[in-house]
Amino acid sequence: MKVVEVAKLPPVERFLYWIRERHAIYQRRKAGRPKPWTDDEVLQRYFFTNPYREHDKTTVWFRENVREPLRDDPEVLFATVCFRWFNYIPTGQVLVANNLLVDWDLEHAVRCLNTMKSEGMQVFTGAFNISNSGSTKSKVERVCQDYIQPVWSDLSNLLSDAKRWTTLRQAHQRLKGYLGLGGSGFMAYEAVCDLRYTALLEHAKDKLTWSNPGPGAKRGLNRLLGRDLNHTCRDYPDHSLALLATTKAKLPKLPSLEMREIEHSLCEFDKYERARLGNGHLKRRYSGAGNS
Repeated sequence: MKVVEVAKLPPVERFLYWIRERHAIYQRRKAGRPKPWTDDEVLQRYFFTNPYREHDKTTVWFRENVREPLRDDPEVLFATVCFRWFNYIPTGQVLVANNLLVDWDLEHAVRCLNTMKSEGMQVFTGAFNISNSGSTKSKVERVCQDYIQPVWSDLSNLLSDAKRWTTLRQAHQRLKGYLGLGGSGFMAYEAVCDLRYTALLEHAKDKLTWSNPGPGAKRGLNRLLGRDLNHTCRDYPDHSLALLATTKAKLPKLPSLEMREIEHSLCEFDKYERARLGNGHLKRRYSGAGNS
């Protein structure tokens, strides 16, 4: 659908359109069809992640190489937290090759990652804004020493608590207690969204009722409701629940949706609307080279 036609849709229908069309792009590409995979000029021009996090290429690599092999092993908890701080496949490969995701060694990890840097390699994802929060340490040292090491040092207590987790929210609250994983809870949420597919949280009772909305998701919801973009969104849980029900009802042929997909899609929808309306600049252009 051309953007001029998308603009005629009511806000909720535009949201549903974004989910449907972005997933269709993924399917068309996987089927080997040539570019462009959509008539939508915004989706042709800018990078948007798939509504389903499980289709993201970094998540696919992590799932196949770390999460699934460890899914029934408590070691998956630390491995997940550790990897998501970097969220970059080449770094994950180095960590796996040196057994650092299951047998963390701070000094060895810093050496390995600094070697990557010295060879001109990227260490951290470009998708997350990971800073060293004013520390004079390098980013590698800050993340390894101050963010990852405390989780490793407290791992026995963390694993003991994890045995009692019955919800994603419980896991999220516990992980937020560590430096770097608290605040907005973004990084803790990334780990929880992986652990949801492991023995630790696969039976979580709140997969269809809870998410941790970031600023983008809140703006996306405000756009749907015609509100000021800076509205506090204290009613996010109720509206997102209703939106999940609407999405399931109106897009029945799509793979199963949970609250994670709604939260993430609202964030991407906010980006889509910004691009469509010319409000601000989107950093990432889409070349069609990715696999999601």
